[in-house]
Amino acid sequence: MKNKIDVENLFYNEDFVTTDEWHNEWECCPTQRDHDERAQKPKHQKKFRKVLPDHLEVNGVILDRDCICSETGKEYKKGTKFKTNGHTRDAYWWAEYSGDTMPSHVRVKWKHVSSIGEVINEYKMFDSPDDVELASDRLDGAYRDIFKHRGITISDGKLRKVEPIKYAAQQLYPIKYKDMSKTDVTNIRLWVSDLEDNILWLKNIFANKNFARKNHSYSNHINPFTLSYLVSYERYKSDRQKLEILEKFIYKVSNGSLTIIQDEFGEFAPDPDCPLNRFIEDWGMVKSNTLQTVFLALNDSDASNDSRSFCLLCIDKYVNGEKLSRLPKNWKKTLDAWFIYWQDEKARRKKVEDSVPTT
Repeated sequence: MKNKIDVENLFYNEDFVTTDEWHNEWECCPTQRDHDERAQKPKHQKKFRKVLPDHLEVNGVILDRDCICSETGKEYKKGTKFKTNGHTRDAYWWAEYSGDTMPSHVRVKWKHVSSIGEVINEYKMFDSPDDVELASDRLDGAYRDIFKHRGITISDGKLRKVEPIKYAAQQLYPIKYKDMSKTDVTNIRLWVSDLEDNILWLKNIFANKNFARKNHSYSNHINPFTLSYLVSYERYKSDRQKLEILEKFIYKVSNGSLTIIQDEFGEFAPDPDCPLNRFIEDWGMVKSNTLQTVFLALNDSDASNDSRSFCLLCIDKYVNGEKLSRLPKNWKKTLDAWFIYWQDEKARRKKVEDSVPTT
């Protein structure tokens, strides 16, 4: 005969709370997707237009102590309440487009937790984000967690694709993220946290009036560009002059602006040895699928890695004022050389930081 274990302390508490309290006093889970945007989608408006009993059952947790999020450094006080389920319906009920009525109360099943990690685990259990959310939804949740409490919103679609974030983090921190390739909530939060400055810098670049200010016949902005720019920022962020050249590169690519020179006959034509020109012109042929240097998808294939190697080489040559007369014969070796240089550069930076006396 099996022994029975006491489970009394495992049951969730239940309270009826007003929808005002649910909306105003229960915070969004730190990794919650963009529920305001989701609530506007036709399928969700149709789902919540008529109030049904299951819409009134929601879930949450309450901190039983002061906590600090290990990734973002944000502090949460004891007694902070978090929604772990029911975010989208709440956004719909309070939206102007949902009509003049809403439920008066919801029933919250809740429990006490002792860390932000437990908050996220509860959210994952009830909302099953890794099953039902797109990777972009989970990225939105990470952005919300890391940036929103500072009044920063990431809404540019070019930064709401998870692949460039993932591969930029793996490119810059290969040891840390070697075995962390799944686009789940935890990994995405870590990637965004490590790339925080890079993302905000690129956000400002995309918002600048000089970005994509004119039409051209070459490639528009695509994911491999985002990846290359995020990685290159990390390499050049400590050198203001080179960072400005990198920004110039990005603006020129976005406008299809080739570097023009005068040849020996006095005629003006694109500089054939300019790495910026090679970048723009090769990516302008990506749809023909005939060049080894360009490949749209970001993954672990040789074609994708060769393309990444090409992008970083073009950027590095341009930023450092070098020509690109001939392409390497082995793109893998070129990318491996980039890794070696980057590891040496990180070691050099750490040595400089360690040499600065603390006060």
